[in-house]
Amino acid sequence: MGMTSINRRTFFKGAGVVAATVAGVSLVSACSTNTPRGYGGEPRALPIPPLDQGTRTGSSVSFSLEAQSGDSQILPDTTTHTWGFNGVHLGPTLLMRTGDTVHVDITNSLDELTTVHWHGMKLPAVADGGPHSPIEPGSTWSPTWTVANDAATLWYHPHTHGLTGLHAYRGLAGMIIVEDDASDALDLPSSYGVDDIPLVLMDHRFLDDGSLDEEDLPDLGLMGDTPTVNGITNAHFNATTRQVRFRILDGSTMRFYNLAFSDERPFYVVASDSGLLPEPIERTTLAIGPGERWEIVVDLEPEEDVTLRSVGFSDNYGVPDDEYTPNFGMSDTFDLLTITGPADDAPTAPALPGTLIKAVDLDVIDAQERTFVLNTFSINDKEMDMQRVDVLIDHDQPEVWIVTNDNSDWPHNFHIHDARFKVLSVDGTDVELFNEGWKDTVGLPPGATARLAVQFGYYPDPTWPYMFHCHMLYHEDQGMMGQFVIVEPGHRAAEVLGSGAGEHQH
Repeated sequence: MGMTSINRRTFFKGAGVVAATVAGVSLVSACSTNTPRGYGGEPRALPIPPLDQGTRTGSSVSFSLEAQSGDSQILPDTTTHTWGFNGVHLGPTLLMRTGDTVHVDITNSLDELTTVHWHGMKLPAVADGGPHSPIEPGSTWSPTWTVANDAATLWYHPHTHGLTGLHAYRGLAGMIIVEDDASDALDLPSSYGVDDIPLVLMDHRFLDDGSLDEEDLPDLGLMGDTPTVNGITNAHFNATTRQVRFRILDGSTMRFYNLAFSDERPFYVVASDSGLLPEPIERTTLAIGPGERWEIVVDLEPEEDVTLRSVGFSDNYGVPDDEYTPNFGMSDTFDLLTITGPADDAPTAPALPGTLIKAVDLDVIDAQERTFVLNTFSINDKEMDMQRVDVLIDHDQPEVWIVTNDNSDWPHNFHIHDARFKVLSVDGTDVELFNEGWKDTVGLPPGATARLAVQFGYYPDPTWPYMFHCHMLYHEDQGMMGQFVIVEPGHRAAEVLGSGAGEHQH
């Protein structure tokens, strides 16, 4: 069915984690519990980002976004200066359909340059919103493209060169929902804000006065100690239906979550980064890393209480638990969202469809293979250079990208612009990974190698590059990013790329 338009908290370190103090921030040891700021009192109603359907004429739809700043109430007892789109924190959920011609006017009302990237969207590089498309203060950027994606939950966020993490941390992020005929035909929860609920997960650190702590921690950047959902702490959702679909986005700069319900109830995964799965898959836990999205459906009994949590990874995501390794929070456990079931008279929920979409596999038997080795802040021993082409693609066929996390003690993940991919295999790790469906971002535990069957949007342009990078944003901002250019067969990349900006400075 199509979208219907309407407008006891603990945070503790898992067993064996060593107490540490990094840059003045105390990390809690396993033998103690700590209630993060903004938790412990009365929960607050989960805010639902407004649904923006744009201004539509036939299959053409126009949106207007304004990047702005102001004071928001992330914490219940004070205000925090934040950034947002069309508001002071986060942004509206944009609704569009496959085949739509989309036009967006993004006006920068901030006092510094920013950008907007359409994460997961297949579109021309000139409209992709990467670091080559800066929006100066007071100016407006107006990209146009035709939606080539199948139904999916995508998102938009800054991609300002060297400052992506900071700008996202301040609140510049919003979801995109793409619908198509196949999603319309499915009997899945689809009433936005009622039984189809967006959840934007983030984490922050706060100073005593309630302002954001924007000091980078060594090796961890802006990793936070206080979880938020849709822009607030201690959020609560009162369900009115017995079945709810949660569209979950990890909008954190560095944090991985291992999602589960407090009673370990099963739920069903129905979609990944780039669209619906062939069939629902039952899970009791679900890992999600920075930039990733999952859609899940859970059944709720009348008036019951249950909590969506992040539970520590039993294997610490392959990260060594010792005094020499940065604490990436893989053993952290905390509550994210308390939920109360519907009233007794809520109608019985229908059974989930056994089939969602037809499975599609890419033929990559004779595909071009490329190798990428991630280590600390580099890819293939190179850090980002705005005027270097790392990969030239001169065809419209799939490729196989072999991506290795060469660090033995750091996690990474890997995102490819203008693409979706299937994870063919992951070797070099014993970590249990779930990578079903079409993805655009994949987690890489230490030592892991992933083979990806990659399908690109084919919009040849020798001048405007796309990015590939670690989506742990401190890593990206420190240089763990490269560029690829798609050209017509036999053509070469331009001598000057994009806006002509120079190389990354550290």
